[in-house]
Amino acid sequence: MQVRLMITARYVVLLAYVAFWNVLVGLFLLLVLGALGTFGLVAGVVALMGYSGFPLWIAIARTRRKTHGWLRIQGRSVVVRSLDWIPVFPKLIEWKSPQVIVLRGRGISYELSFLTSESLTRAVARIRTAYPGSPRDSRLDVQARSKVIPG
Repeated sequence: MQVRLMITARYVVLLAYVAFWNVLVGLFLLLVLGALGTFGLVAGVVALMGYSGFPLWIAIARTRRKTHGWLRIQGRSVVVRSLDWIPVFPKLIEWKSPQVIVLRGRGISYELSFLTSESLTRAVARIRTAYPGSPRDSRLDVQARSKVIPG
């Protein structure tokens, strides 16, 4: 299974908060190193760009990269294990294709790509079994948005 972290509003707010503090620290370094003359000013600009730009680039690149992952159902959450083991409390399973779904929780979304549609169907069945309920008051909605998946 391939896993990709999707950009959500909560993730963007977290990135903005981290970027704000990184830029403040970078500006402080620029101010301190700028007092050393031209070389200090150049070093301060490089430090500002590196200190504020590199962490944001890593965070954005993380959302674009697919990695190998595993699903594990633990209590009331589904843990998507990849580079980071983040529990997801699923609210929605969105079908993108016969082998790809998007698992959405509160503030976090993962795109899960399976090798076969059968393995995808088994995973969705396990998730639905962990979160039972009637179709009206189910805590987990399954929506087919792009294609009708033959069963």
